Amino acid sequence: MSTFARPKTASAVSTESRRGALYTAFMSMILMGATVSMVGALLPAIVADLGLSDSQAGVLVASPSVGYVITALLAGALGDALGFRRIWIVGVLLGMVALLAIAFSPSFAWMLPAMVAMGLVSGAFDGAINPLIAGLYGERSGGILNSVHLFFGMGATITPFLVSLGLRYGLGWRWHFGLLSLYVLLVGVVILRTRFPAPPQRPAGGNSVRLREVLRRRLVLLSLLVIFLYVGGEASVFAWSALFLERLRSVPISAASLSVSLFGGTIMIGRLIWGQLAERVGYKRLIVGSSFVSTLGIALLLWGPGTLAPWLGVGLTGLAYSGIFATIMAQVTANSSGYEGTVAGLICSSGGLGQILFPWAVGMLSEAAGLPIAMLLVLGISALMGLFYLLT
Repeated sequence: MSTFARPKTASAVSTESRRGALYTAFMSMILMGATVSMVGALLPAIVADLGLSDSQAGVLVASPSVGYVITALLAGALGDALGFRRIWIVGVLLGMVALLAIAFSPSFAWMLPAMVAMGLVSGAFDGAINPLIAGLYGERSGGILNSVHLFFGMGATITPFLVSLGLRYGLGWRWHFGLLSLYVLLVGVVILRTRFPAPPQRPAGGNSVRLREVLRRRLVLLSLLVIFLYVGGEASVFAWSALFLERLRSVPISAASLSVSLFGGTIMIGRLIWGQLAERVGYKRLIVGSSFVSTLGIALLLWGPGTLAPWLGVGLTGLAYSGIFATIMAQVTANSSGYEGTVAGLICSSGGLGQILFPWAVGMLSEAAGLPIAMLLVLGISALMGLFYLLT
């Protein structure tokens, strides 16, 4: 019998809502991680097949972030008004269209809007998942959200291995995007068969005043700034650590590229740890401490003696960064009752802007002053995160 037809007590419905939403969030985060890593893993094949220049390839890689910023903001606000389940379903529909459009793209001009649309999917999912889970789990949301974001890392880690296997056995890049659209369909079926809580009811007429009050809080404003810095720092390490090791630490490029896997893997491990310990440590203590530990990690990458220190720096930075996003999301949404989606959308969009700006800024600064100077920007980002969050 359909889950929509079964009579339930209030407590039973609440339990099913929580579990169903959590399991669906796990599946959706795997999908988000897969879309992020699949583009990079398949980029050489796409460039060769479509005859793209390096600048066109760079635009394709960055374009999903543009879509993400747009829908992360809209998804949160619309989720507050209409319910997060509906936003999630819209994300599924967008995902199927975007992935199939990429798979059938004959040229750069066709693929570019499809890549932006793929970013819209991640924004819709993030804007719905974070406030929904935070609202369902309340005081436990910090640990739960860290566990949810662990599955993003899982998708980002597993997908390149599957892509490599597929390419080895002759599966073209278009087939990979097409097959991923089938997984999107599976996520959609699960959402349709899962009970979700009703959207919050608010008295008419007072929303704009209350929302302004929420957005003026120091915690919200400083959290938006810290997330902007954090995601920019994380994206910069993902983008530039391998090149830094190869150019300035004399690490062979075949080995230096493993720094990306190390960084992503330690983020995933860290989220598993913080999923269990976030409430015990305390949210603010976790965020501030992680920020300063990440500063130490970047310093080891830049100046650590010997051959092992840079690798320790990358791993330590990943572990430190791992708990920041989900924990800030949990703390801020818990203090924005009734407007969880709107505030979560602002947080996600702020992070998306950092993801666009800071890796580009590192590249521009590197060209002007050299990569060692440019990487100091990442060191400064890590230190400033902790300093700003101390003020909340």
